[in-house]
Amino acid sequence: MRAAFLSLSCLLLSAPAGAQVQAEALTATVQSVDPVRLAKAKPIASVILPDGTIEKMMGPMMQKMMGPMMDGMTKMPIREFLRMGGLDPKQVDNLGEGTVEEMMAIIDPNFRKRMDVVVNTMMPAMGRFMGRYEPDMREGMAEAFAYRYTAAELDQIAAFLKTPIGAKFGAGFMELAADPHYIGRMQKVMPEMMQAMPEIMKSSAAELEKLPKPRTYNELTKAERDRLTALLGKDAKKAN
Repeated sequence: MRAAFLSLSCLLLSAPAGAQVQAEALTATVQSVDPVRLAKAKPIASVILPDGTIEKMMGPMMQKMMGPMMDGMTKMPIREFLRMGGLDPKQVDNLGEGTVEEMMAIIDPNFRKRMDVVVNTMMPAMGRFMGRYEPDMREGMAEAFAYRYTAAELDQIAAFLKTPIGAKFGAGFMELAADPHYIGRMQKVMPEMMQAMPEIMKSSAAELEKLPKPRTYNELTKAERDRLTALLGKDAKKAN
């Protein structure tokens, strides 16, 4: 259970990086934008995503957010985690109301300290890493604006951002995602979402059942086995 929970925690912490990978997968479908509109959009993107924003959000701001989020998750009954993981409902229902926090207090009294170390070291490091790609993100934001808005609309947005309130709004817009008011509302959803996951997952179960089962090693052709071994760099049969 400890390993599973740590894996879940790392998954939450690495979500922004995962989003970056998904974004790269979408580049093949991105349409070109009008250079004139792009030129108008770039100053707007610079106001909304000023230098240092990504590192700040991924570092100090994310650290403040992850603490309360982890607290909320550890206070959930263990059976809710297991239910989300696909354990037989009959087995889950027979479990008690013990929480992850109560379990970890027995197994690893220093669990919370370990998680604090992960959050306080991993998030700043991730912020520094993602910060290197901030110019590219800013360029992508400008392209998105250029694609979504007309030249006249971009002029109006730029004019608004040049006003005192517009400048304040633009400079703090990205940080809204880590605002405690917003995060607090999202945290309230987490327990209910965890409980609803089994039912949510059922929505795809029927369709998944229609698909052929993954093939075993013995069902592969010799060419496929050789290719798999080349890809893995080791005997595919042993890795099966």
